Amino acid sequence: MNRVGNDLIHFGANEALVRALADAQVRFVVIGGLAVAWHCPERQADDMDLLVDSTPENSARISAALGSLNLNGFSSNAFTKSGLQIPLKQTYYAELLTPQEEAPSFSEVEHQAVDAKLFNIAVRVASIRILIEMKKRAIASADEQYAKHVRDIELLERHAV
Repeated sequence: MNRVGNDLIHFGANEALVRALADAQVRFVVIGGLAVAWHCPERQADDMDLLVDSTPENSARISAALGSLNLNGFSSNAFTKSGLQIPLKQTYYAELLTPQEEAPSFSEVEHQAVDAKLFNIAVRVASIRILIEMKKRAIASADEQYAKHVRDIELLERHAV
C-alpha cells in the first residue's frame, strides 16, 4: 500500500528532505513513480522525484534547504535551468527536476496537482493527466535515444577494422 487516505507512504530517509523543502517554502510537486503510486495503489514506488519551480527565488530556497541538510555546493541559481535532473542519491533516494522546455510548465503542473501529505507534511502530487503526459514524453525520448544508439552502432560497425 502506498497511501492511507491522503497520506503517501515512503522511505523514512526522505522525510528530512521533504521537511527541509517545506520549511524553506520551496515550490515543488511530487511526480514520477511516487505520484503514480498515490493515484494507483497497485503501483509500488522506489525513489522520490520532485519537480521544482525553476524561478530564481525558488532556486535560492532550494539551495538553502539543501544546505541545511549539509548538501552543499548548490549555488542560489543552481536550479534555474530547464530540464535539470539532480540526483540526491548519496543521502536520500530522491531526484530534483526542473520542467523541460517543451513540457508543461511548473505552474501548469502545480495548478492541476492534488493535495496530499507525505510524512504528514502537506505536499502537492501531479495529476493523472500530467503524469500521463510526462510518461509519454519519457517514452518518446527513450525511443529517440534508442534510435540514435542503433545508428551509432551501425556507423561504428561500418568503420570497425
